[in-house]
Amino acid sequence: MKDNFSERLLYVMKLKNIRQRDIANGANVSKSLISQYISGKFKPKTDKLYKIAEALNVSPLWLAGYDVPMLNKKEE
Repeated sequence: MKDNFSERLLYVMKLKNIRQRDIANGANVSKSLISQYISGKFKPKTDKLYKIAEALNVSPLWLAGYDVPMLNKKEE
């Protein structure tokens, strides 16, 4: 299983067929910032992590690399 933010972000994007632009719009961040997260150049700060996780409908802790279920409890 993927174990860092950029790998998990790419994994969810492929799994759900979501583009960078879709995440950027859903999380209200720039597409270039999403691109930098994917490349591993930067890791998101907590507020951005939660916005991105919400836009992707996944657990923010999972997205951050923790060993927790990918989906939020309400989604299981």
